[in-house]
Amino acid sequence: MPRYHFHVTDGKEVVKNPNSLELPGDAAAREEAMVLARDLKQGNRKWDGWFVEIRDDHGHHIDTVPIDALPDD
Repeated sequence: MPRYHFHVTDGKEVVKNPNSLELPGDAAAREEAMVLARDLKQGNRKWDGWFVEIRDDHGHHIDTVPIDALPDD
């Protein structure tokens, strides 16, 4: 199963998450990134212009999920 890394970035600054997850594929990684983005958005910080970036275990960019664009739950 592929391993994915989830980092938070605004395109200039990157907050790397040392943890990674084994997931069945890119679609599952996107779902996990959306969960992380929603959790961050519910905090007290403004996340305008920030994204959750998904990378595979080889460092290849998979996708980005904009934190501020997700609907509020």
